[in-house]
Amino acid sequence: MLAVGFIGTSMIAHEFAKALSMLNAYKVKAVYSRTLFKAESFGKAYGADLFFDDLEQMMASPELDVIYIASPNSLHFEQAMLAIANKKHVIVEKPAFSNVKEWDAAHAAADEHGVKLFEAARHLHDPNFQIIKDEIAKLDSIDNAILYYGKYSSRYDQVLAGEEPNIFSTKFSGGALMDLGVYTLYAALAWFGEPDSAEYVARKIQTGVDGSGTILFHYPYFDVTMHISKNYNLHAPSEIHSGKKTLILDELTGTTSIEREDSGTRMTVDLAVEPAEHLMLDEARAFQQEIENPSDKYEEWRRLSRQVAYWSEKIRKQAGIHFAADE
Repeated sequence: MLAVGFIGTSMIAHEFAKALSMLNAYKVKAVYSRTLFKAESFGKAYGADLFFDDLEQMMASPELDVIYIASPNSLHFEQAMLAIANKKHVIVEKPAFSNVKEWDAAHAAADEHGVKLFEAARHLHDPNFQIIKDEIAKLDSIDNAILYYGKYSSRYDQVLAGEEPNIFSTKFSGGALMDLGVYTLYAALAWFGEPDSAEYVARKIQTGVDGSGTILFHYPYFDVTMHISKNYNLHAPSEIHSGKKTLILDELTGTTSIEREDSGTRMTVDLAVEPAEHLMLDEARAFQQEIENPSDKYEEWRRLSRQVAYWSEKIRKQAGIHFAADE
C-alpha cells in the first residue's frame, strides 16, 4: 500500500483524498499545512496520523512513498523538487508547472532520483477519453472541432471585490488557461496531435490574468477552437466535425455521453465503461499501477504533459500574460 503525504487542503485535495480512500492501494498518511490545526482538520477525516507545519520534515519522513501537491500553481515546482530530492514519487495537480523550464528541470530530477512524476489531468485516464480518441480515428478526415470548458469560479467574486486570489494572480501562475484550459489542451493534443501554429485570444481581468478566452489550434486542413472561462459558465457540448458526421460530447471531462450524428441521424455510441464512482478514481488507479508495475504509458503521459506545458506557455506569452515564475 502506497502511503501518501498531502500538500494542500483545498476542495480538489479533499476530492483526491476521497478517491484514494476508495482504493485499497493507498493510505492517506500525512498532511502538511501552514498550521497543524488545519492539517489535522483535513487529514483525520481520511485516517491520516502524521501532521506537519514544516514541509521539509514531512518530505524527509521515511513513512511516505508519494507526495500529492495541490498548492497554488507557482509553488508546485519548489515543492516537487523537494519531494523528488527525498526520493518520493510525486502527483502534482494540473498545471504541473508554470512553464517548460520548470517542467524540464523537475522531470530531469525525477529521472535522476528514480521516481515517477505525474501531472494529475484526470480526464486523460477516463476510459471514455480513449473511446473519443478511437472514434476520432475512425473518421475519414477532420474538418473542425470545437471544445468547451467553462465554470464560474467562486474566487472570481473576490476579484470583483477588488482582491487578488491566488487562482487569478500572476504571482501564483493563475488564470483560465492555467486551470480549465489545461483540460482542453490535453484533449486537443491527445486527439489531434500537435498543431502547426496556435494563438490565444485572452480576455484579461483586472488582476492581469485571463478570466476567459479562445484558443485556436491550426492544423494543415482543419482548426480546433477551444473556449474556456472561469468568470462565466459554458454549457455547450463539444463537437468534432467530419463532413456529414459529427461526434458530440456532453462534457469534456467526466464524459457520460458520446453521440455520433451521420447525415442528420444521431445515435448514441455505447460507452465501453460506465463512468467511475468518483471522477478521480481512474487517475489514482493509473498512477498506482504505474508506480508498482512500470509500463510505456508513463512516457506517453510525459510526452503529452510537456506538450501541454509548451503550448500553454507559448500562447500565454503571445497573449501578453507573464508570471513571476517566468523571471
